[in-house]
Amino acid sequence: MHNKAIFLGIQYRMPHVIGEFISRHVYDRRLQTQHSITSRSACRFVDVLNGKEEKSGKSWVNRKEAGIVVNICRIYEKQSKAFRVITPYDAQRSLIEKELESAKLKWENKCFNVDSFQGNEDEHIIISLVRSEGVGFLKNNRRTNVMLTRCKKSMVICTSRSFITKKAASSLMGKLAATVGPVAWVGVEAFR
Repeated sequence: MHNKAIFLGIQYRMPHVIGEFISRHVYDRRLQTQHSITSRSACRFVDVLNGKEEKSGKSWVNRKEAGIVVNICRIYEKQSKAFRVITPYDAQRSLIEKELESAKLKWENKCFNVDSFQGNEDEHIIISLVRSEGVGFLKNNRRTNVMLTRCKKSMVICTSRSFITKKAASSLMGKLAATVGPVAWVGVEAFR
């Protein structure tokens, strides 16, 4: 039995903007991307103005952010897009599921915490980061890498722009925001 790990040097899942970022920041530029989507708009951020993290048991929620995620889900559902929602916090996953159900949108098998979605993928991924004050989950590059590498066509990250470009700027997610630049920050209306 061999104990040597094998590194697969080409990825086909993610659009170029995401694959190239992950290669540079996680795999020391050793991961090549072969994907038909080359547009930088495959990775976008939505600024959640006035969204606040709140403690919920041992987890965290951000109600304003959950509402924005549900609005994007509504748009994607109307457009018949295949999508999933990922969040680092189980309380946020539960809140988003409840809000999707209340809005009469598809909610079963739609929203996952990062750890439960590892090894899975979908065409479009919506990420709810939750935190607006403490860096929390984003300190863990391995888990953040899992979160960032699940999409086949596009990824939308819902978060506070001020938080991600200041307090979380040195995190993998903060570096992604800096890499894609200000043009990647859009409002919900950009998805219509």
